[in-house]
Amino acid sequence: MTSSEPIKVTQRLLSLDAYRGVIMICLISHAFGFYALKDHPYFNFLAEQTEHRAWEGCTFWDLIQPAFMFMVGVAMPFSLGKRKALGASQLNIYLHVFRRSIVLVLIAVMFNSIHAGILSIGFVNVLPQIAFGYFFASFLVDRSFRAQGVAAALILLIYTIVWVLFSNDPWTKGNDNIGSVIDMWMLGEYYGGFYVGSNAIPSTATIIFGLMCGKLIASESSPKRVMKLLLIVGLAGLVSGYLLSFLNPMVKRIWTASFTLYSTGWVVLFLLLFYWVVEVKDYRRWTFVLVVVGMNSIAAYIMFQLFRGWINNALLAFTRPVIEPMGTGGVILQALLVLGAQWYVLYFFYKNKIFFKV
Repeated sequence: MTSSEPIKVTQRLLSLDAYRGVIMICLISHAFGFYALKDHPYFNFLAEQTEHRAWEGCTFWDLIQPAFMFMVGVAMPFSLGKRKALGASQLNIYLHVFRRSIVLVLIAVMFNSIHAGILSIGFVNVLPQIAFGYFFASFLVDRSFRAQGVAAALILLIYTIVWVLFSNDPWTKGNDNIGSVIDMWMLGEYYGGFYVGSNAIPSTATIIFGLMCGKLIASESSPKRVMKLLLIVGLAGLVSGYLLSFLNPMVKRIWTASFTLYSTGWVVLFLLLFYWVVEVKDYRRWTFVLVVVGMNSIAAYIMFQLFRGWINNALLAFTRPVIEPMGTGGVILQALLVLGAQWYVLYFFYKNKIFFKV
C-alpha cells in the first residue's frame, strides 16, 4: 500500500504481526538474558528493564502484558470483521468469541497445573485475563468511538472507586485491599507477589483502547491522519497516566488506572512506529524474522511455557564448556541460542503453514 491508501478491515495487518513478534521474542528469549547484567557497571540499566517493579513504577517488562492485551484489541476489528464479511452472523461471532475465551482459560489452567504438579486454577496469568477482556470487548466492536471510550473510562473509574471504598489503604503494597479479599474468598489463598485476579477488569480497558486503535486503522481515514491520531493518543496516555499517578499510584500488580493509561501510551506509540515503518513506508522484508513468531504467537507461548527449560538444558549439554567461562556474556549467548532453537521450530511451522489457533 501507499501512504494514501487506508487499510481495509479484511486485510491482514502485517505491522501488527511484526509488533506481536517483537513482544513474543522478548518473552520467549527471557529478555535476551539481560537480567545477567544486574551488577554490570555500565549496562545494569538493561537488567532493571527486564524485571517487574516490586510495586510502584513501570519498566519495559511491565509493558509486555499490556502490549499483548492491547494487540488483542487492535486485531479484533480485522479478525471479527473478516468473519462478518464471510457471512458469519452476529450470534456466530459471539459464540466464536466465547469459545476462544474458554479455550484460553483452559490453556492457562493446564500451564498452572503442570508447573504446580496439581490441578491449579488462577486468573493472574495473561491468558485468562485476555479471555475476560476479549469477551467483554467483543460487545463493543461495532459501537462508536465515543461508546468504546466511555466504556473504558467507566471501567477504570468504577474499579478505582471500589478500591478506595472497600480498602483501608488501597494503594499500599500488600494484601490489605479488595482485590486480595476477593482472591481469598474465591480461591482460599493470595497470589504471590501481591498480584490480584481482579486486575482482569481494568486490563479490559487496555483491550478496548486497542480495539479503538484497530478500528481507526481499519477505517477510511488516510494513513497520515491515523498516524497523527495515534501520536496524540499515545502522548495523551503517557501524560495523563503520569499525572494521575500522583493520586493513584502506577502499580501493574493491581493494574491501577494510572498504570493503564501510562502503559497504553507506550504500546500505542509502539504500534505507531510499526504502522509507519511497515504499512506507510512499506519496509516489509525485514519483518520476516518477527512475523514467523507473531503469526504463531499461541504456539510460541505454549513452547515457552512447556518446553523452553528442556530446550535450554538440551543445548547446555553441548554449550556448557563455552558458556560458563564467559560469565555474563555466556548467559546472554545461551539465551540467544535457546531463542534461535525456538524460532527454528516456529519457522518450520510457518514454512509448512501450521498455525495454532484457539
